[in-house]
Amino acid sequence: MTIPLPAGTQLILTGPVQAVELLTLAPAEVGDQEQISVLVMGSDAPPQRGMISIPTPFGVMRTVAALDAELGVVTLKMAKIPPAWQRRDAHRMSLVVPLRGTTVSLPALAGAGPRTSGRPVRFNGTTVDISPGGLSAVLTVESDALRLPSGVRDVFLELDPYSSHPVAATLRVVDVRSDQLRGEFEYLQPSDWLHLAAMARDAAELPRLD
Repeated sequence: MTIPLPAGTQLILTGPVQAVELLTLAPAEVGDQEQISVLVMGSDAPPQRGMISIPTPFGVMRTVAALDAELGVVTLKMAKIPPAWQRRDAHRMSLVVPLRGTTVSLPALAGAGPRTSGRPVRFNGTTVDISPGGLSAVLTVESDALRLPSGVRDVFLELDPYSSHPVAATLRVVDVRSDQLRGEFEYLQPSDWLHLAAMARDAAELPRLD
């Protein structure tokens, strides 16, 4: 299955540095092409890896992508829509790793009205527990300006971002209160879940410090 993208389609790449608006320069076929030629809108954007949002007739598709603004190319890391996989019966495990994230503004991308917030909000925190279906976390809140905005629906996350195996994911926010975040994964590669699960099991087997 491929999804046609007309020239001039608006894409948004949300990464740890900033959110970047892009326009496709030529017709493309998502699911068949790994690279898409794009025009970077606004100020210069550094090369970065993040989660790209692509409007399709079936809704907004999200996948990991890397931007080379100098070449004007976005490389899709997973060109096909991720298959559904069982999550409901999965065991929730304690896992404490750092995270960093950025809010994603979907209404502006989908053309459903004005933006619900201004610039994307970047935040940091630590996971509390995790399952294939989602996670909960404690956020670092240094000021009101760094709190997640009211009504935020989707965030791009990097879990364990400073390690040799950072994990990229998008999260649909279920509940956010002060410094508490809980959400369901919209995108998480099965191989990344296996990596996180192995980390959680290894942590559970460590002797208690007390």
